[in-house]
Amino acid sequence: MNTEQKSALATEPSMVPAPVRRVVRAILRKLAVGGNVQLGSNVRMGRGAVVSAPHRLTIGDNVSVGPHSIVQVDGEIGDWVLIGMHVQIVGRNDHAIDEVGVPIRMATRVADRAAEPSDAVHIGKDVWIGASSVILSGVRIGTGSIIGAGSVVTKDIPDFSIAVGSPARVVGQRFADDEERDEHLRVMARL
Repeated sequence: MNTEQKSALATEPSMVPAPVRRVVRAILRKLAVGGNVQLGSNVRMGRGAVVSAPHRLTIGDNVSVGPHSIVQVDGEIGDWVLIGMHVQIVGRNDHAIDEVGVPIRMATRVADRAAEPSDAVHIGKDVWIGASSVILSGVRIGTGSIIGAGSVVTKDIPDFSIAVGSPARVVGQRFADDEERDEHLRVMARL
């Protein structure tokens, strides 16, 4: 599909009037977003999505969180990120496991202690996280990367990488060469 075809699709009228769409999106955002979360503009939440943070989470502009996805970590999610359905972005140290004589259910929770670097996730701009993936806190997913559906990300993923599996490993690059990547970055900078 070329640029003209994409523009034509983007301008096709919807069957749902714009004011109704805006109200529905606002209601979904209000239901989905909990405390300690700062949203950019044009952030969309799918049905049943839950987004909260124990300390602080910043979400950029033009981000889409798919239906029934859960984001419950500190950190940052860049602009133009697409999070598929049933994705979980969660902490790896949400409950203390070393408190002698304390049942895990009663152990110190991440929100009850000071924030640590391992509590945060850093997702760059223009990242696509495929459906049913799990992203653990303490990782960085580089700009322009793609995480394949059903992957479990336990360590950093470099910029413009394609990663799949459990645990996720890099299997390719999004663009054929540096020239394509640089052109993509130039175009994205104008959006």
